[in-house]
This record gives sequence, C-alpha cells and structure tokens, in this order.
Amino acid sequence: MKKIVLILTVLLILSCDKQTNEIRYYPSYYQVSKDSVLVIGLDTVKLNFRQITNEVETYSFDNGYGNLFVEFDDGQIKKRITPFVYGAGLIREKNGLTVTDDSIYIDDGYPISDLKWILKRHYLNKGKIPHHSSSPKNAFVEMLVDTNMNGVDIKKVLTKITRSFDEVKKEINDTIELHIYFYNIKEVKPPPPLRYLEQTK
Repeated sequence: MKKIVLILTVLLILSCDKQTNEIRYYPSYYQVSKDSVLVIGLDTVKLNFRQITNEVETYSFDNGYGNLFVEFDDGQIKKRITPFVYGAGLIREKNGLTVTDDSIYIDDGYPISDLKWILKRHYLNKGKIPHHSSSPKNAFVEMLVDTNMNGVDIKKVLTKITRSFDEVKKEINDTIELHIYFYNIKEVKPPPPLRYLEQTK
C-alpha cells in the first residue's frame, strides 16, 4: 500500500512539473486586470488567421486594446499576445519588421532563422538605417501570413517571434516591448526599393 501511495505521489509531482507555471504578456503592460477579456487559444481555436484578425479588429475597437489576447503554450510558459491591427492611428511603415512563416521582409530579404539578429538590429537602430525603426519604443513586428493559416501554424510563427524577442531582450537588458500587428491580406509585400539597399552598403 505504501509503495502505491509513493508511486502516485511521484506521478503527481511529475505531472505538476509539466504544467505551465508562468504567464508572459506581449506587450507586458497589457496584463489581465479586468473581467471583460476575450482569450483566443491557438491550441484549440477553429478560426483561421483572417477570422482571428477580424475578431481582433472588432473586439479591440469596441473594448480597447488589452481586452483581447491570443494565447498559446510554449513549453512551461503560457504566452498571451495583445495583437494590434491597422486603422487605429498613424503608423510609420519603417518602424515595422514584416515576418512571414519562413522569411523576413527587409533589405533584400532574410530566412526566418535570422530573426534574432534582425530583431536586435531593428530595435536598436535608433534611426541609423533609414528604413529601420526610429527608436526601440516605436519598433514593432508585422505578421504577414496566408489568411487561411490555422491556429496551430499561427502558433508556430508566434513562437519563433516571441522566443527571438525574449533572447534579444535578455541580451540587451532593456525594457523593450513586443508589439505585433496582424496584417490581414493575402498578397506578399515586395522587397524594399533598391535605393534602400544602396544606403546600407
């Protein structure tokens, strides 16, 4: 009997260790402090990217940003993102870094594996390179994916973005914030004009 109790106790401890033990917010200042919030769980949602973006647009414009979260588990961390959409004010395009599921649309393009150092350069640019962000405060990431992408695949892209951002934030030991815009079109942006490439050489 004691052996059975011991085994059950060990199994309970192991199962607890696997559970999510931290909730991380992006940006961090939008933490749940109200009852009237909508959480879209990417691990279970049946909506595609277009439908989620439409939901974000409708709900956020009616209730304000910080009242809707896109949520997913990344190991033992539960990540909650407040997605932004265009139309809520003037946004300077150069402050945005466009990311797809496999590429980064800046300069002449980069594979998604380069995301960490590109993010770092983008946030710390401070106006040095003309087509990068003017300051860490204004920098943001624009997520541009197929409008039919499902929740599981959206989670994969957001996992890459948030992990890379977390590594950069830890390295530079700064209070930078991750703002992610959901870009709800199917067409892919062309690379920037050649004059931008020449300015960076």
